Parts: sequence; structure tokens; C-alpha cells
Amino acid sequence: MKARWLIPIVLVSLVALGGFDAALAQQKWKAVATSRPTPQFALWTWLGEEMDKRTNGQVKLEVVSLPELGLTGFELVRVTRSGLVDVADVILAYVAGDVPVIEGVDLPGLFPSLDASVKAHVGFMAAIKKNEDKLGGIVLGGYLWPGQYIFSRKPARNPAELKGLKVRVYGTAQTEFARALGMEPVSIAFAETYTALERGTVDAAFTGTYPGFALKFFEVSKFLIDVNHGPVGGAFVISKRTWDRATPELRTTLTKLGVEFSERGWEVGRRTTQEGLDKNREKGMEVIPITPAMAAASKDVFTKVVLPSWLKRSGPDAKAIFNQYLAPHAGITVP
Repeated sequence: MKARWLIPIVLVSLVALGGFDAALAQQKWKAVATSRPTPQFALWTWLGEEMDKRTNGQVKLEVVSLPELGLTGFELVRVTRSGLVDVADVILAYVAGDVPVIEGVDLPGLFPSLDASVKAHVGFMAAIKKNEDKLGGIVLGGYLWPGQYIFSRKPARNPAELKGLKVRVYGTAQTEFARALGMEPVSIAFAETYTALERGTVDAAFTGTYPGFALKFFEVSKFLIDVNHGPVGGAFVISKRTWDRATPELRTTLTKLGVEFSERGWEVGRRTTQEGLDKNREKGMEVIPITPAMAAASKDVFTKVVLPSWLKRSGPDAKAIFNQYLAPHAGITVP
């Protein structure tokens, strides 16, 4: 869809859900989050319940999913900046085309463990906030999607068996990571991935262990392959237009909610990584763990392709940001 058609279509969708101007006047806010079947969606329903309770009914948050608005998630910077939604679930890798530097914490192959990645995401929120003007809103919190694996119709137990695999990807870094490992990256919206796997449009798909289970990828793929991608982050962003209209008291309430949202958000990413593996295994999928050869290939691609590319497209401050926020958890620095 061409960008010039995006805003009118979203506006029509929001009017159908109650009307943007009327909703704002009545303190009925619109939130858009990624996918209803996932545990991460529950963060947003919790947020709505707490906003209602803590404002004594002054603000009621209606949460809808991306597919319900006909969105993919890649447009959220423009939609949030335009004030067409009040609260947005911004997946960092999805909007990396608009704000490349915030993808740094999600670079595939960067961290040696899930624990290191979680700690890095927590610390990296400060860097994301420094770029909130580019995100179209105020960053109030963060959360994690579980570890990203390859859901595949075909097995790949070593790097050579990845070559030629048509794989669903999202984000610039992940696209480069897949291509450098010999795969053929295909950009497909998350909601359309099941059908693509079912029809053979793609052989495989990158996504979190639990979201893949929630959308029943186990029905259309047989293998879960670990390539040391790691989890990816999302942000709780409130439109600047909505924030500017909020009273100081309401801003204080929202800021406190953002802290609690983040505490829940880091935990849900950590927890659902293993839960996703277990539940897919119960459905008959074979989990192929990381091997020394695959780990070495992943690290090589990260070092030679993914990191240099991110530094180049993220601008002159990227090196300092990496060394301040990411290097302590990754165990490497940029000279």
C-alpha cells in the first residue's frame, strides 16, 4: 500500500470504531497493539484496565489489534505522529526504517544469552527515549517478545542447510542477517505468515516462540531452529498530541503506569520464550538447538554484516550509543 493512502484508510477505520475527535473529547482513547492471541497483548488490556481504575473512569482505553485496523505495524511511526491513535505498540524492528538507531538492541546475533538481552533492553530504554521525537510520541515503557526462532517446513541442523530457504522476515537487520546466512528473505506481515507457510510461499518464518504457537504455526511447519537471534523489543508510546492535551496529574499517572508496564513487559518476554518452545514441542514440532557451527556462523554474520550496516545507517551517534548501552551486555565494543 502506498504511503499516501495510509492515513485516510486508518482514519476511516478509527471513525468506524467511534471517531477520533469524539473519542478524545470524551477521554476515550484508542490503542493499537500487535496481535490478540499472544500473551503480550494482555499487557495492553491490563493497561486499559489500570488507566480506567487510576483515573476514576476519566480515561477509557479501547485496545484493538493491527489486523483489525488493516495495519502491519510498519506504519506506526506515521500513524502515531499524526495523532490517529492515542497509544501505540511500537515494535522496534518494525519501525527501524523510520528510526534505524533504535533497532540496535534487536540486532540478531548480538547477545550471548537471553539474560544479557533482557538486561540490555532495560538499559536501552534511555536511548529510545532520546529518539522519541522521531517516534511521534512519548515513550513511557517497554516490553519483550520472546526469543526469535525460525519456524520451518524443512530441517536445518547446520548453516549449509539454511541456504536457499525462503524465510519471512521483518526489519532491516533481520533481512540482512537472513540473506548473509544464505536464506532468501521475504517481507510478510505477521498476520499473513500462517497462510504463506501453508501455501509454500515461504519455507520458513522468523518469529517469537510463543507468537508462532499462538497463531498455530505448528500446523504448517515442523521445525523450530535456533540461530541465536535473540528476543526483540517493543515500546509503549503515547501520541504527543494526546500527551500535550493531558493534565499534569494524568501525565504523572501515565508515567507511573509506564514503569509498571515495563516490569510486566520484561518478565513476559523472558517467560514466554521457554513456554513457546515447550508448547510447540507438545504439538509435535522438533526444536533444533543452536550448534557450535550455527553459533559461529551467526556471530560471523553479525560482526561482518549486521553491525557495520546498522552503524552506517544509524548516523554518527550510533557508535557511542552501542558502546554505552549495548557493549556491556554483548561483550564487544566498536573501536
